[in-house]
Amino acid sequence: MRKKALLAMAAAVAVILSVAGCNKDKDKDNDTSVDFDRAAMLTNYADNYVIPAYADMAGKLTTLRTKIDEFAAAPDTTKLIAARTAWKEAYLTWQGVEVLEFGPEASISLRDFLNIYPVSVTKVNTNITSGSYDLEQFGNKDAQGFPALDYLLNGLATTNSAIVALYTTDAKATGRKQYLQTVAAKMLAKITAVKDAWGGYRGTFIAATSTSVTGSISLMTNAYVLYYERYVRSGKIGLPVGAMTGTAAPELTEAYYTPTLSKDLAIAAMNSVAAFYEGIYYNGSNNGMGFKDYLAAIGTKDDNGTPMANVIATEMEEVRTALTTIPAPITTAVTTNRAEVLKLYDQMQQVVPLLKVDMVSAFGISITYTDNDGD
Repeated sequence: MRKKALLAMAAAVAVILSVAGCNKDKDKDNDTSVDFDRAAMLTNYADNYVIPAYADMAGKLTTLRTKIDEFAAAPDTTKLIAARTAWKEAYLTWQGVEVLEFGPEASISLRDFLNIYPVSVTKVNTNITSGSYDLEQFGNKDAQGFPALDYLLNGLATTNSAIVALYTTDAKATGRKQYLQTVAAKMLAKITAVKDAWGGYRGTFIAATSTSVTGSISLMTNAYVLYYERYVRSGKIGLPVGAMTGTAAPELTEAYYTPTLSKDLAIAAMNSVAAFYEGIYYNGSNNGMGFKDYLAAIGTKDDNGTPMANVIATEMEEVRTALTTIPAPITTAVTTNRAEVLKLYDQMQQVVPLLKVDMVSAFGISITYTDNDGD
């Protein structure tokens, strides 16, 4: 469903980040005094999504670290497979957590420690060889996290036995095991820090109901729109398919050394984007107050009189459906089925102005991040 007013705005969205959507009821666009309980919405997000999400993520990373430690203590194929399983489960869980780059997470920058891809294989191997590295340094952000573990658990060789040999008889086996453990430990430490910080931040988050740039609604909305635009639309689909460059780049695909997982990660991320918009609990058990409810209360509509709250939900559902139909893995699809993946990207792009212009202006807030991905 492509609304003509929204299409007209899409071409200029990079330069009109905070203006009101065109052809809408302008009296309502910036009406943030509607009868809506913002504190209740923030409470729902904090108690039923954010806090449970970090608890789940911490649990998954605890299991991952345990399995990696067991593998490092006595490497064999069975323990390698167990570590991979824990890595996969944690990576899928991360897709529902990465959207939360506000509050304590923004100051710790979890994404820099957990999911900057593609991994720099050169940096990883240099760190292993030297035995001297600091994962807190900015230069190592692409040498750690899930992508580094993908390489270390799945990409070192073509067979399990050959990978195990690199952790047992190879000259760099000790350094390799240490690096594997260090990366896993760093991931867990960072998640635990954010999880613990939310215990004290919860009250502050719920109380900051204003629409100022420091208010929770502005911080959360900016993190949400940024995540969708840059890390879901572009990161998972646009960059690998070459939507901005004209040339496919499969090496930019998430989980590059485990191609069968890339599509599952993208689906999990898009499901999380849709659920968060709706205000659905992290565990999916219930539906609380979310962005959709707030937008519905404000009452903006498109040219045809359809509530924007429903327009966004429908467009997201169309993206989710299209994503499930593209061939897997994405690393292959971006070259062999490029037209289909580009069509998916176009559908994903339709959601950007809906969130970045229409929803944001209705909330009476401004986009505070810079879109620098060239599209």
